[in-house]
Amino acid sequence: MLLLSKLLRISQRGQVKTQWSKDPAAAHRHLPLATPVSRAIWGYVAIAFNQVDAQRLEKVGPNRLCAEWIIKNGGGVRFVGHPTRLWKDYNSLPPESNPFSIKVVDASSASIMKIGLEHFKGCNDIDTVIFHNCKHLENDGLEGLLHISSSLKKLQVSGCYNITDSGLEVIGELSNLQQLIIFDMLYVKNMKAVAAKIQKQLPSCNIKATRLSVSLKPKDKS
Repeated sequence: MLLLSKLLRISQRGQVKTQWSKDPAAAHRHLPLATPVSRAIWGYVAIAFNQVDAQRLEKVGPNRLCAEWIIKNGGGVRFVGHPTRLWKDYNSLPPESNPFSIKVVDASSASIMKIGLEHFKGCNDIDTVIFHNCKHLENDGLEGLLHISSSLKKLQVSGCYNITDSGLEVIGELSNLQQLIIFDMLYVKNMKAVAAKIQKQLPSCNIKATRLSVSLKPKDKS
């Protein structure tokens, strides 16, 4: 409430009218894109939707809190035991009395930030993560993946334009990674060198990496 009150005061001074939603992407759509005031408000909203709520964590546990975080920021999750269903609707999540474990995190076009990846702590069954078109993920944002390094096997990083060569280096510390896909990373200057370094650290990992695009279709064996 204190944060929303602060944002309201900012919007009143800047004569910006907005509507609040559980979905930060929806909140963003209600803000004028060209004003410094609207950018400041969106910054506060993005941070608010990425911070770990300690009280909520204690109540519902790490897996549910992580799922809520991803979904509220525009992404989706798949659960252990239900790998074909992508949960993207906050209100459709199972009751709090029904525990679940996250298997896949699909953060495509999600408004996630580095501080949000602290939600990965305690989620010990996540084996696949997709960071695609994550415009707010900072250059050092991938460091949060170390929280799930024991379980993470598949990783995609694409269209995350804040991430440069140095931001990808931490991937080499994900010792159990089996598949890595990187593409559409315009601000990575030397993708070949980055990929070679990661391959040296993870010799068993299947790596496909390019600054532009990559074909995800299986090779024709005929």
